[in-house]
Amino acid sequence: MKVYIWSDGSSMPNGGPAGAGYVIVGGVRLLRSDALGEATNNVAEYTAVRNALRAAWEAGATSAHVRMDSTVVSGHLNKTSTARAERLIKLKEEVEAQAAMYPGRVTYERIPREQNGVADELAKEGALESKRLSAEPRR
Repeated sequence: MKVYIWSDGSSMPNGGPAGAGYVIVGGVRLLRSDALGEATNNVAEYTAVRNALRAAWEAGATSAHVRMDSTVVSGHLNKTSTARAERLIKLKEEVEAQAAMYPGRVTYERIPREQNGVADELAKEGALESKRLSAEPRR
């Protein structure tokens, strides 16, 4: 089963409370928002792709087309630019390992932000949840 994924990450402000969101359609329909704690926007973007690929694979996907508005992450995954930061290199390897589990192809496409609205909202929800959780008193 081929799936189409829209993924996005959010950090408000960059390096602060972060979230990841994704939408998966094609034989399955999944929407998810994840609170990530504190992270950079690029870490949140990579985490969204990784989590979406994992969820789609667990739902039975055999190939995937991932759409994202991150120039950095799409450039790394399409091999038009190189990840240099250690954390991003590790996340890129995790995404590639997840993609390698698919029997079919996994492709990546950079899309304009306006075409990524639902994933963007889900990522922002995750960032707001991270902010809320960090503000709660510890017990």
